[in-house]
Amino acid sequence: MSALDDAQEEVKPDMTPMIDVVFLMIIFFICIDFKVLESKLPAFLPKDKGSSPTVAPPQEQLSVKIYVEAAGQPTWPNGGGVGVLNPTTKRPYRYVLQGHKIRWEVGPKPLYNLADVKAELVRIRKDPNSMVPDVSKPGTKKLLPCVIEAYPGTFYDDVAKTADVCNEAEFTEINFGGGLGAK
Repeated sequence: MSALDDAQEEVKPDMTPMIDVVFLMIIFFICIDFKVLESKLPAFLPKDKGSSPTVAPPQEQLSVKIYVEAAGQPTWPNGGGVGVLNPTTKRPYRYVLQGHKIRWEVGPKPLYNLADVKAELVRIRKDPNSMVPDVSKPGTKKLLPCVIEAYPGTFYDDVAKTADVCNEAEFTEINFGGGLGAK
């Protein structure tokens, strides 16, 4: 009977080594620097061509450049200063730039205030020559895209106000240029 009992006994594998291996793998993946691993993996990427065999024609666009004429000096109307935190919010106090002057170039034309920028953009929008072929809808035309290029020293506020003016002038496709150097 003992041989029959041994044959009918349920076989249970020992899970301890499996659990040990899983814990070792967890520790390995926590400790590994994936950047090092990633740099050692071969990547066969295309050198000069994208995945599409069709050639995309260059698209005409309106360039709106933002240059800093005078950087300006920060003043803190609600108190504070450089590195001083508001005790209520634990954030730096807001400041206003005094003497901050920027110049816009819409195409080749230099402009010195947002009202003139808006007037120039509206004039360009109304010009029938500002319509370009719409690639997504063959046979139709659309208003050329507007690209805002912020040069070193400009602030987000300058770019945001310029984007708002482009939007008010009814430019629907607004892009942002970048990589124009450090201040």
